Amino acid sequence: MNNLRYLWAAFNARTLGMPLPLNWFGLAAFGLLGAFVSPGFWVLGGGLEVAYLALLASNARFRRVVDADEVPLDPAADRYENLLSLLDAAQQQRQQRIEGRAREVLQLLSRSPLMSAHADSLEQLVWLNLRLLVAGQALSVVVDTAAKDSAELQRQEDQIDLRMTASDLADDLRRSLEQQKQVIDARQAAHAEGVRRKEHVDAELQRIEQQIALIREQTLLATDEEQVGVALNALTSSFNEASNWLNSQRDLLGVLELNDTHSLPRYVLQGKSKKTATAESAGH
Repeated sequence: MNNLRYLWAAFNARTLGMPLPLNWFGLAAFGLLGAFVSPGFWVLGGGLEVAYLALLASNARFRRVVDADEVPLDPAADRYENLLSLLDAAQQQRQQRIEGRAREVLQLLSRSPLMSAHADSLEQLVWLNLRLLVAGQALSVVVDTAAKDSAELQRQEDQIDLRMTASDLADDLRRSLEQQKQVIDARQAAHAEGVRRKEHVDAELQRIEQQIALIREQTLLATDEEQVGVALNALTSSFNEASNWLNSQRDLLGVLELNDTHSLPRYVLQGKSKKTATAESAGH
């Protein structure tokens, strides 16, 4: 079946910029030569066509191109990989640790059909963890700027206050100084708000880690499904609260497109890479 797929792709292969496959022009040319010059051209054309199809369809590079074109697009994988690429190495490792713990919990939950029904909540929590890490990294830029510029901004504001006490200050200069002071005040307020939000993000990340650890421990120790259900209900509540807060921060984080809820790619909690999952999809 795969060989037929490669042969069909070779038959219809187009070179860059060609409106139609070059192979079609060759077949048409030999067909016309056979009709108007000599039927021998049909035999020659048929032999060349078989050789061309066999050579191209068996080419390893051509087969990889065909396989890549036929792998279905996975928007969830693209979103996940794009967000993951925004993180530095340390934050990527932090996300991978959460994913590893979540995989272990999913394996434990799979022992019971009732508990496995809660897998979606756990996956959403892992996805939320990634969104929070990206948000936290963006906020870190604001926090670092605040730490670096805080003393200088305060020094500039003190100088402005001192100059504005002069009785002979021109009106135009006074207005300019007042506007400078307003800009400095706005920056200081943004820095303070950034620090507050960063603390909130860090707290939510810690809560997710503790929540997943709690579910793992309760799943291992539980004597009945009701005890595990209590932990999973707390997980769902934790996810909803953190997700609602994150979605409300669109003024600062909206540029990162963090205000939508998506599913994790399937391969993430299967312990596979995107490359491995894509290769397996192509093989099927």
